[in-house]
Amino acid sequence: MLPPQKPIAMKERISMVFLQKGQIDVKDGAFVEIDKEGVRTHIPVGNVACIMLEPGTRISHHAVSLAA
Repeated sequence: MLPPQKPIAMKERISMVFLQKGQIDVKDGAFVEIDKEGVRTHIPVGNVACIMLEPGTRISHHAVSLAA
């Protein structure tokens, strides 16, 4: 059996991620950013302390629910 998982300490997290002009959605239970060409980029939400959404960024309701 695996040991129980513990939260990642704040000092071990990436401080901020800036997302600009894309769409934030959920794919297979993880955050992805979809740019204007349709390229999907995985966002490691568990390792990020703050996600800054810059102008032109859209976020789906499902992604907001997952973040909460």
